[in-house]
Amino acid sequence: MTPVYLQRGALHSALGADLCAANTALRSGAKPQASTVLLHELQEPRPYLAVAGDESLDEHFDRLLRETLGGDPGATDDCLLIVASTSLDIDELEALAAQQGGFHPSHSTSLDLLAERLRVRFGFADAFTLNTACTSAANGLLYGARMLGAGLYRRALVLAFETPSAIAQQGFGALGLVSPSGDYRPFHPQRDGLVLGEAYAATLLALEPGPAPLARLLGGFSACDTSSLTNTREDGSHIEWVMREALRSAGIDAAQIDLVKPHGTATGANDRAESNGVRLLFGEALPPLCVLKPWLGHTLGACGLTETLLLVENLAHLPACDYAMDALLPLPDQPLAVAECSLLLANFFGFGGNNASLVLQRCAGDAP
Repeated sequence: MTPVYLQRGALHSALGADLCAANTALRSGAKPQASTVLLHELQEPRPYLAVAGDESLDEHFDRLLRETLGGDPGATDDCLLIVASTSLDIDELEALAAQQGGFHPSHSTSLDLLAERLRVRFGFADAFTLNTACTSAANGLLYGARMLGAGLYRRALVLAFETPSAIAQQGFGALGLVSPSGDYRPFHPQRDGLVLGEAYAATLLALEPGPAPLARLLGGFSACDTSSLTNTREDGSHIEWVMREALRSAGIDAAQIDLVKPHGTATGANDRAESNGVRLLFGEALPPLCVLKPWLGHTLGACGLTETLLLVENLAHLPACDYAMDALLPLPDQPLAVAECSLLLANFFGFGGNNASLVLQRCAGDAP
């Protein structure tokens, strides 16, 4: 794969109103305060990590794109827009149904409509959309890199988001996948599920680094495990293959990886599959590992970008886990620091068996 640069990035999340605030919060080790959602069937509360403030969706997008394009973006007719999410259609339908007393066929919307509105407003060359569950944003980065490598566009802006959705919240709750305790503990033997999170993120991809690049995307791979309608193989074989192919695309081997960021949803099947896959790939020579969802929430289709931005911005200040001694994988029990130019493997494994891995490297001198 032709390497591309993440030239700039923006993030609005439960950790803060922008990427700088999120970095500061992550380095402090303090987790954001969760709000609660009531599960209708059980009449029980569940935690939810919402973004503070009352910005509309359009206001979020405008601020994200302006932060990512820069103060004087100039013409964007050389730039592809990629919008990655799992939430928009559901959210708009919920709002329309509430306003008009029920669902009507004419209410049907599309992520494509939102992408087209943004393309016209900002003058992008074209707009693509992706909804591949939890790998949506990771696949957005990979498709953007592929388009740039093929010479089809000079730049690509990847916009990823997850908004609060009653259907997503109630659906994950009905499946028994949302943590009752709110104690988000990926790979803990007594983990009790995930904590959903709201987030909005964007990055600008280019073949050249620009003045202050965040990182390079060196390679990656994505594939769908068709052995099940919902999960990937718990023996880890498909996950191990996806990671190995990602490394091959970057021209490196497993022994060169300095840090792995697991997907780490804290759900039974996902954690088992990933634990097995990581051990298949690395054997006993496991590099350091760092999970990020306990501080951000599971941002579903946006996690491929939200977690990538936090990872590459905080290599000297990655958080520890207070349950590390009991974890299924060797998570850090003290704050973790790796060198700026470390080779990173970031995993994102989605509902329905869509699995993706990215190989990243922060460039020397780029750390804040």
